[in-house]
Amino acid sequence: MHRLLVINPNTSSEVSQVIDALVREEVAGSAQVQTVTASFGFSYISTRVAVSIAAHAVLDAAAKALAEGAKPDAIVLACFGDPGREALAEMTGLPVIGFAEAGLLAAAALPGTSLVSTNGAVWCEMLGELVLKLGLGAKIAGLRSIEAVADDTQAIADFLAEEAASLGAERIVLGGAGLIPILPEVIASSRTPILDPHRIAVGKALRLAANPEVAMTETPADTTETFGLSTFLADALGGWPATRRRSNGRR
Repeated sequence: MHRLLVINPNTSSEVSQVIDALVREEVAGSAQVQTVTASFGFSYISTRVAVSIAAHAVLDAAAKALAEGAKPDAIVLACFGDPGREALAEMTGLPVIGFAEAGLLAAAALPGTSLVSTNGAVWCEMLGELVLKLGLGAKIAGLRSIEAVADDTQAIADFLAEEAASLGAERIVLGGAGLIPILPEVIASSRTPILDPHRIAVGKALRLAANPEVAMTETPADTTETFGLSTFLADALGGWPATRRRSNGRR
């Protein structure tokens, strides 16, 4: 059975429980799931400072989990913004699937354009930067924050449907770990199709776990001296390059 390591980049154990429940529901017993929570940083990530710190926390959480015996075939980065995703892939050599990248790529693969939404204007700015980085500008009609209507599921559905219609978008990608509990209701209430990037990411993680070589990342052979990092992270950065090669998805 394949194994998924799920990392919550914020420090909220309650959010980790919500994420863990969603992942386990989505894999439906087809994979082993281990969910870990960042040990430092912010309980809610809403600024660029918080995102930068979360990227460090993600690396630290992964290093600790692996040092303590986790042997995942793929890692799910459970944040609609993917802090540290590329660095985590480089450090571990494993497929790393972020909620945001998975959702954006899935939407871009469909006909027409999509509206991307989350809770927070700064997050929309950062997601816009990710859209451009992924080369998806022509497929994403716009980005909108739901912060003005975030307390009401019907209001969210109506607001996003109106925004999508005004932009000519065929669908909506609505993400954010904090929205997971209400997302099914929003989807059911919306006049416009809404993609769930969290479940899309889990499905992609399962596919890559079955064929990890597709997404493996080469790690630079040379490392430099580090200062002030946790023992787990320092050991990971200094000790893994020589032993990174895997076969059949196993260390």
